[in-house]
Amino acid sequence: MQTGQAQIQIENVSRLFGSTAALDDVSVSLRKGEFSVLLGPSGCGKSTLLRLIAGLDAQTSGAIRIGGADVGGKAPSLRELSMVFQSYALFPHLTVLENIVFGLRVRGVAKAERMKRLDTVAAMMGLSQLLARKPSELSGGQQQRVALARAVISERPICLMDEPLSNLDAKLRADMRVELRAIQQALGLTVVYVTHDQIEAMTMADRIIVMNAGRIEQVGTPEEVYARPATVFTAGFIGTPPMNLFPVALFGGRHGVPPGTGKHLVGLRPEDLFLAETGPEAELRGVEYLGADRLVSARLGGTDFILRLPASAAPPPARFALGWAPERQSLFDAASGQRLAGFDFASPSPTKKDFTHETA
Repeated sequence: MQTGQAQIQIENVSRLFGSTAALDDVSVSLRKGEFSVLLGPSGCGKSTLLRLIAGLDAQTSGAIRIGGADVGGKAPSLRELSMVFQSYALFPHLTVLENIVFGLRVRGVAKAERMKRLDTVAAMMGLSQLLARKPSELSGGQQQRVALARAVISERPICLMDEPLSNLDAKLRADMRVELRAIQQALGLTVVYVTHDQIEAMTMADRIIVMNAGRIEQVGTPEEVYARPATVFTAGFIGTPPMNLFPVALFGGRHGVPPGTGKHLVGLRPEDLFLAETGPEAELRGVEYLGADRLVSARLGGTDFILRLPASAAPPPARFALGWAPERQSLFDAASGQRLAGFDFASPSPTKKDFTHETA
C-alpha cells in the first residue's frame, strides 16, 4: 500500500468535559499505510483522540475526516475501521473461532467467505490449533492474538489500538511488538496506536505524535523526536534516561553555545556527553552498572545530569571535565519550552580523555 497520502485528518479538534479541555485545538494528519503512535503520559488526551476517530465519542469543535470525508455524526460501523482494546473484549462463552468471525457474521458475510478469511488469518496469527478453545483456556498473548485476528479479518483499512499490550509481561510485550509491526506492514494497514510506553512508540512507529495536556508537542519519526526534540517536554519524556537540560549560562561561548542568550536551556543526551581533557568541571555523584553501560550521575553548577559510558570504561574520578559534540546539542527557550534553531555550531569539538577501558 502506498504511504504518504493523509487517510485521517484531525482539524482543529477540541473536546471539552465541562470547562476542562481533554483536547485543545488539535490538528494532525495520519498517513495511509503508516503505523502512527499517539504517545504521552496518562491524561494527555491520546485515548480521547482515538475515541473521537472511532466515533465512540464526539468532538466539541473541529472536524475529523477519513479518506477526505467528514465523519462527524457517523456511527463507528460506518467509518471503515476496526479496534483492538487493552482488555481484549472477547466473549467468554464463544470459542476462538466464533470470537474471530463474530463481526463478519453480524454483518451478514457468507459462511464460505467467513471460513476462507478465517483460515488465512488464523494461520497468520498462529491460532489454527486453538480455534475450538474458549478465551479462559488461552494465555494473555494468545487472547491478544485473537483480538487482533478479529480486527484483521474485517479487512478494514484502518485499525485503532488502545494500549493493546499493557496487560502482557515484558518478554511477551517485546515479542508482540515485533509481530504487530510485521502484520501491519504485511497487510498495509493504517494503524493508530495509543501508548504511554516510549519503547513501544520508538520500536514500532513510522511517526510518533507526542501529546501533553491535550495538545500536540511534536510529530515526527522516532529518530526526529529523539535527536531533535521540538520542546522541553519532548526532550524530557523521550529517552531512558531522558535528555539532560542545562542552563545556558553554564556553557556560554563554549562548544558553539552562544553567550548572552538569556534564559535558555542546552539539551544533551546522556550518550552524547563524555569525559574531556578540558571543559566545564562536574562533580561525580554515583555510578550504576547496567551490563552494557554505566550510567554516571553527576552535578554541574547545581544541575544534576546523567552521562552514559560503555561498561568497559573506567568509572570517572570525583571531579572531571565534561565534553560533548556541538552538533549533538539542542537549545530551548526556557520560558516557552520551544526548540531554537539557527545558533552557531562552528566551535571545534572538545578532545575526549582516555577513559575508554579499565586500567589494570
